[in-house]
Amino acid sequence: MILSSITPTPSHKELPFECFSLLIQKPLEIADPVSFNRIKRLCLDMPPQETDHFGLIIQKLTGKIFKNREGRKHWQMIIGHKTDMEAKLGRLVGIQTAAIDYIDLLGKARNNLTISEQPENGLDPIRNAKSQETWVNRIYAPGYYLEKMKEEMLRSKRYKHSLSAILLDVDKFHKINEDFSYQTGDEILTIIVKIIKNTIRTVDIVTRYSGDRFLLILPNTNRREAMELAERLRGNIYERTKRIAGLKDGVTATLCAGQYLSNDKSLEFMKQIENTLNAGKRNRQNAVYEME
Repeated sequence: MILSSITPTPSHKELPFECFSLLIQKPLEIADPVSFNRIKRLCLDMPPQETDHFGLIIQKLTGKIFKNREGRKHWQMIIGHKTDMEAKLGRLVGIQTAAIDYIDLLGKARNNLTISEQPENGLDPIRNAKSQETWVNRIYAPGYYLEKMKEEMLRSKRYKHSLSAILLDVDKFHKINEDFSYQTGDEILTIIVKIIKNTIRTVDIVTRYSGDRFLLILPNTNRREAMELAERLRGNIYERTKRIAGLKDGVTATLCAGQYLSNDKSLEFMKQIENTLNAGKRNRQNAVYEME
């Protein structure tokens, strides 16, 4: 008789680090299976030699780096913060949202204020381009924009308030990278994000949509208000980037604004706003377009 060998799928207990069961499986598996499976996949994808497991999980979720014991401590705090958020909001909160919100609060507690909380005349976004505040990590977290868009759509339906979004594309960004360097390009993107944060309200959400595109989610904002904000952003980015050394002129951006309707689905809404932006850019850059 020939016995075939079958490699078993790793069980929770076989996951290669201490406290997986206590700090991940126990608080998440029943209460939030989606978040649990996401973290479990991250754990299973870690290389066998990895020892800083909780630090790596937090880095994957938020972009923030904590090492060893510090990572484990902050992971426990994130789990507790997730529970507190759910109690206050009366609904489930995804693990990435909870982690990013925790990191944001941690930064504020350490007096690492976001750009929107700094006085306009007390911070030069050009000189401070390399400082990586907590909100920058949040903006660059992968997949954050779609999760936040879904949350705000649900909130808009529940409380019957308007919701709009702006998709912003940096014009000719590939040429900036070619003429200077990718490092310079990244610094310019950071500057632009800071300009955006100085222009929008504290309740508005800005996330990285892709490469050189950013999505602004605007609660309690109608179509007209979104269009006015988009035009203001376009002007501010151009005027304030004139100070960047080496550039002959300011950086321009093309934007598309649209208002969410209660029957829209998140992916369809995003596809429509992106298609409108793409069509507009083919016509004329450095402009603001309105999604129908």
